[in-house]
Amino acid sequence: MKAALIYDQLDPSPVRAWVEAEYETPETIDALLAAMAQQCGRAVPIPFGPSLVEDLEREAPDVAFNIAEGWEGPSRESIVPAVLDHLGIPYTGSDAVALGISLNKALTKRLAAGAGVRTPRFRLFTSGRQAAQQGHELAYPVLLKPNFGGSSVGVRPDGVVRCAADLPGLVEDYVTRYEQPCLAEQYVVGADVTVGLLGNGEPEVLPPARIVAPAGMYSEQVKRHHDRRVVCPCALPSGLKDELTDWSLRIYKLIGARDFARVDFMVDEEGRGHFLEINPLPGLSPYYGVFPVLAAAAGYTHTELIGAIIELALERTRHAGNLAHGNLAR
Repeated sequence: MKAALIYDQLDPSPVRAWVEAEYETPETIDALLAAMAQQCGRAVPIPFGPSLVEDLEREAPDVAFNIAEGWEGPSRESIVPAVLDHLGIPYTGSDAVALGISLNKALTKRLAAGAGVRTPRFRLFTSGRQAAQQGHELAYPVLLKPNFGGSSVGVRPDGVVRCAADLPGLVEDYVTRYEQPCLAEQYVVGADVTVGLLGNGEPEVLPPARIVAPAGMYSEQVKRHHDRRVVCPCALPSGLKDELTDWSLRIYKLIGARDFARVDFMVDEEGRGHFLEINPLPGLSPYYGVFPVLAAAAGYTHTELIGAIIELALERTRHAGNLAHGNLAR
């Protein structure tokens, strides 16, 4: 069986510098290809780019392992799944719809809140002028984030706004710098906790982890240099652990995530969980990825984790084929 790894290739120009913070290193690409080859027999790299369709048609893989984040815009993570669906190639992970929803932080938070999941109060701004008009509706301090960002892009100590008077200028800076709406979210002081899910139907819940970062903020700078400690499993009160597990499963199913995802929370100083976001395309680096740490705590080696994700994708494809042809066993 031939598997294709679809990944983002680093650009030597600085045009997409902030997006490339989400891309995997060449060392990680090599490690993923090696793990895929052990599971599938053959693995080929296909970089995301203008020749994607041509490359896929030439290689004709039996399955694609998608880790591509894309280049820009709110649909950047959805492009590869949409192309693979169009070509009829089975692939790992969530489809274009789920990735499009999850990349939109404000939309995901609205859906989560509607499903009874606690999330920090927030507003979405498209300009400093709008922030000046509506900033009084927020509870300060707030933390600013690009609405379609990932890998903690834009999460910075100077993005903490402590009063409404300071909001418009900073919002305008974010909108201009990242070329997208700015999310202003109530700043929760406490512990970063993440929950991993692996599977479909009733996914396996991996042991939760606490991300311990210098000065208490898992910022863009900290994440880029992996200057943090992942405590997994982490000790949580049973009630809180059950609540975060329930919320993670609820959100996973709500957006239609598939195969695997990581759900991020803040636990405040009173021990209450607050949903931040779900990442159905979490990093899988054996060197610095958080998700493989969660899987390791559940007993998976990195190669076994990659194999499990591939098998989940193939099983979904077989199941979908049986449904389409009416061949499910009764």
